[in-house]
Amino acid sequence: MIYALGAFDGFHIGHMRLLARASERAAENDGDWGVITFDGHPRAFLNGGHFRMLFSPEERDITARRAGVHDMKKIRFTREFADLSPEGFADYIAERYDVSGLVIGENFRFAKDRAGTPELLGKICAARGWSLDVIPSYMLNGRIVSSTEVRKAVSDGKMRYAADLLGHPFMISGEVSHGDERGRGIGVRTANIMMREDKVYPPYGVYAALVFIDGAWRAAALNIGDNPTFGCAEARCEAHILEYEGDLYGKELIFFITGEIRGEIKFGCAQELTAQISRDTACCLKVCGEYMSRGKSAMDGFAVLL
Repeated sequence: MIYALGAFDGFHIGHMRLLARASERAAENDGDWGVITFDGHPRAFLNGGHFRMLFSPEERDITARRAGVHDMKKIRFTREFADLSPEGFADYIAERYDVSGLVIGENFRFAKDRAGTPELLGKICAARGWSLDVIPSYMLNGRIVSSTEVRKAVSDGKMRYAADLLGHPFMISGEVSHGDERGRGIGVRTANIMMREDKVYPPYGVYAALVFIDGAWRAAALNIGDNPTFGCAEARCEAHILEYEGDLYGKELIFFITGEIRGEIKFGCAQELTAQISRDTACCLKVCGEYMSRGKSAMDGFAVLL
């Protein structure tokens, strides 16, 4: 079995090169391939929890399935595991998985104090009769594609760039819960999703998003923030789903952010907010339409999973 090995905080276009090589290497030997990753990001453990993931575990699983990963092994990242030597790390995976080869990125490091390098792993693999493929970093617009680069793009609100890096729009998911229902009072119904403490989010503002409901993609104006016009007690995601009137309470929804619309604004009255929402929805329809015209295949890959 050939395994692509890494943290895989979501699967971006650089990771896709590792998966493609794992598939090719497996095919050469009429075998199968999969992914070995971690249940919990190593940096979250090593930083004492002060780390924000790109995707929740459920979101990452969806990105894996969309990427064609059918076998994903997850190692629970513990202190005992973190303290393994490079050879101990190899022993650990050899005891649990039927490994015949590994595929890693050139910047992959493993074992205690990140002592495991691609060069050392090559020697370990050779001694065990495993193949090893080290894939060079993938560049986009002169920058290395990495989860760190995606995380920075999202944190900076550069959602179109984040989508380019991921190969699909950044996603936010959760169960629709009851909010303050202020939107209903001004004729704008919203689906409210609570924000996770361990996930990265774009800056407060309004974003264009796509959501798959009742077998169809629909545009949404997604507001992230604490709604300063009404002074909400905590930050949340509120989505005004365009041209949809159904009951969504209790349903799990995934919003795919296709572009940024504007920053957060405090309005003087509800009428000013309503007028701005009308402008926002027009922009969202345009941005989502433009994305679907060039990225429909990416969204079709998710549609079959939702």
